[in-house]
Amino acid sequence: MKRPIVYHKRLWLLLALACAVSQTAETRAQDLVLPLQPAPPPMVYIPEAARTQLSSARDDKARTKLSLELAEARLANAEQQTAGKQFNAATAELGVYQALFEDALEHLHRRNDGGSRPRDLFKRLEQALNKHAARIEFMRRTTPGEFSGNLRTLLKHVRDLRTEALEAFYDTTVLE
Repeated sequence: MKRPIVYHKRLWLLLALACAVSQTAETRAQDLVLPLQPAPPPMVYIPEAARTQLSSARDDKARTKLSLELAEARLANAEQQTAGKQFNAATAELGVYQALFEDALEHLHRRNDGGSRPRDLFKRLEQALNKHAARIEFMRRTTPGEFSGNLRTLLKHVRDLRTEALEAFYDTTVLE
């Protein structure tokens, strides 16, 4: 008579164990299914060393040339880091790249007196932005989805900066 009771206990124990295993498998599966979060936007700033170099430039032409060299170096670093799959570091480099161009355009707008020299510098910035847009687009295509949103935003900003540089060629007065 004791045999059926032991059999029922084993059956209940086996059923409880099966329920516990199925619940833990469900919770593990729920933990693994997380949506991808986009990467945070890069911090847009100019490092202190670069700011010191820019402030020591003797004139607008030298400052613009230095800005372009520093931005080119940052873009080259970002390309290398993207090729090496270091996307956070590449995003940080692109934040500095963006800040250098914004600063260069702002400086030229402040110093613009309507002469031909600032127009030449604006043209130089516009040409550099035109060349860099293709390189940034290539980086965007080789970057995973969570980081490519930042590159798309940078591309839009580069286009806006290029438009701003081109608009400096036109005066706001109307000739009659």
